[in-house]
Amino acid sequence: MKKMILVLTEDLLNGVIKSQVLTHIKFLKSHQIVDTQILFCYWDEKIFNDQKRKKKTIEKLYKCKINYLKIKSPSSFLSIYFNQKIICKEFLKKWFDIDFIHARTDFCALLCVGLKKILPKSILIWDCRGYAPAEVDYQKNKKLIFFKKKILVNRFKKACECADKVIVVSSLLKKFVNDNGNNNTFLLPSVASSKVFYFDSLIREKIRNKLKFKKSSKVFVYSGSLKSYQMFEETINFFKSLNKIYNDLYLIILTNDISQAKQMINNNFNILTFSVNQDKVNEFLNASDYAIMIRKDDLTNNTASPTKFAEYCLTGLQVITNSSVKDFYKFKNQVCNIIDLNYFNFTNTNNKNRLKISSFYKKKISRECFLEDYKRLYE
Repeated sequence: MKKMILVLTEDLLNGVIKSQVLTHIKFLKSHQIVDTQILFCYWDEKIFNDQKRKKKTIEKLYKCKINYLKIKSPSSFLSIYFNQKIICKEFLKKWFDIDFIHARTDFCALLCVGLKKILPKSILIWDCRGYAPAEVDYQKNKKLIFFKKKILVNRFKKACECADKVIVVSSLLKKFVNDNGNNNTFLLPSVASSKVFYFDSLIREKIRNKLKFKKSSKVFVYSGSLKSYQMFEETINFFKSLNKIYNDLYLIILTNDISQAKQMINNNFNILTFSVNQDKVNEFLNASDYAIMIRKDDLTNNTASPTKFAEYCLTGLQVITNSSVKDFYKFKNQVCNIIDLNYFNFTNTNNKNRLKISSFYKKKISRECFLEDYKRLYE
């Protein structure tokens, strides 16, 4: 089996990292495609200590080894130059015969540039999951935003130049990478495993009974963080507007930001908040009838591929959304589970229809349906 080092700086305990990185690593190994080790780069001792406490649990669950490397803070002078030296030294010491170097972000791709010289046979793969210059618009601190965007545009361009292969999650992102001179792109949207997310009528009944929902109750669900681009406040307002008109409605919120969510809900009795492990999310999605996924129609979301959409659809949910995520919105007329936010009406949902929706998306956005694409990527 081929060997790969995945370089990242993001929190390994984050829900997205669990679903899009750790689960992916386990999947690749189970299919004998590539055996992966993680190189977690950090510059903050507190973050390092938080991560290390969960090291053995993550390694056992996801079948991968985690390595740690302290680098200089990205904000420090000439950090890219010095960090390239640090990473090169680490690879020469441990992984001089590696087949693939998988950079999780454009920042990580630039950290690995020096490896192309000392390890010419290794292939550098950049995992491009969004357009960073556009994401600056969502930062609270608006100072020097023009210069921040310039820096990130330049970093995006350099990552395109140095990567041997680029994973992109949307058609528009693919165009941006191609326009910057890299045509060796693999369009692989954010997916979810159909073995983890699926519809089961028995699970649905069990959880609804546990939560004391009636058969007639209409249950909405929101799963994710409270970052501004996910429009959590708008989600709450949308539900409250329906709640003024209709009876027996509930909203389930699944988030790690539980304290903040409760503050924003303001003790509304029919909005339920939970913080659950990734393997329990499927149960709450099964218990629900509608998922809410509101996004602004802007460059950040036009280039994105929300993991939650795959999770919602694999459980057969009706998804209330808008046209901001272009690549997914195209399914609107194919299976009829996408409801436009501005024209919402209650639909008749039943177990048979849920299974039909789930089966459709299993062939479109499950991790399993991209198996052959992963094999081509890592050949």
